[in-house]
Amino acid sequence: MIRLANKYDLDACVEMMRQYAFESGIDALSDTTAHNSEYVSNLLLSLILGRGFIFIDNQHRGMIAGIITPNIWCNSVLELRELAWWIHPDFRNKTIGGKLFLAFNKKADELTKQNRVKLVYMSLMKNSTVQSLPGYRMIDSTFLKG
Repeated sequence: MIRLANKYDLDACVEMMRQYAFESGIDALSDTTAHNSEYVSNLLLSLILGRGFIFIDNQHRGMIAGIITPNIWCNSVLELRELAWWIHPDFRNKTIGGKLFLAFNKKADELTKQNRVKLVYMSLMKNSTVQSLPGYRMIDSTFLKG
């Protein structure tokens, strides 16, 4: 079952974020000593408390997190950005990732209808098997140096 995370899920979410960073393909994040669990925990708690949201699988096999921030060009325009979308490797290419996306998208639609956000962004890592997202259009590519 997919549900909103609460403070009792923080430890599991922090662990999923650690694994997400390790698998990111970004050398600086793959170093396990670089992971600051306290910082990640505080950030995730801020999402749970209203700065965004986190949906998780009841068995902690995956998560998707969104953060609400002002737009870089116009601070009166709030946007929802997908912060992390991670599925345990044993459960990829099954239904958990799709269910998490649907929960994120439904919440994004609610926030848009409530005028809490104007823009919604999703991103995909280069190792993702997903090629496109229903209802979204590609607007850029991100390149990393380092």
